[in-house]
Amino acid sequence: MIGFVVAFLGMEAVSYAMHRWVMHGVGWGWHRSHHEPRTGRFEKNDRFPIVFASVAVVLFATGRWGPALGVTAYGALYATVHDVYIHRRVRSVRLPSTRYLRWLREAHADHHRSEGEPYGMLLPLVRDRSSARSARARL
Repeated sequence: MIGFVVAFLGMEAVSYAMHRWVMHGVGWGWHRSHHEPRTGRFEKNDRFPIVFASVAVVLFATGRWGPALGVTAYGALYATVHDVYIHRRVRSVRLPSTRYLRWLREAHADHHRSEGEPYGMLLPLVRDRSSARSARARL
């Protein structure tokens, strides 16, 4: 149980770091597609969840069930919030509009407008105000 909780909670920090330094760094070639209008059902950015799922696969394969389930649960929640609620990629599914979900949608919209902070998903706090200001200044 502790492995599940630690992995689930730790994934927000991993998500932040991967989004900021990989997706907006060396992985921009794939992630750029997420910041542009989609031309089909999928975008190059959709490759990232497949790559990230490999972590859970390795954890499952090595018998680390608690962390594997924590990583998987975070990924499922991330996909639900990001793809279903925020970007409405599954139009047949509607989530309730709560204050928390509206906050997540607005924070994500800020990120798309500035390409800077916030990089987190389930707790999208602005951690580096200079990054947010410099990203907005580029617009």
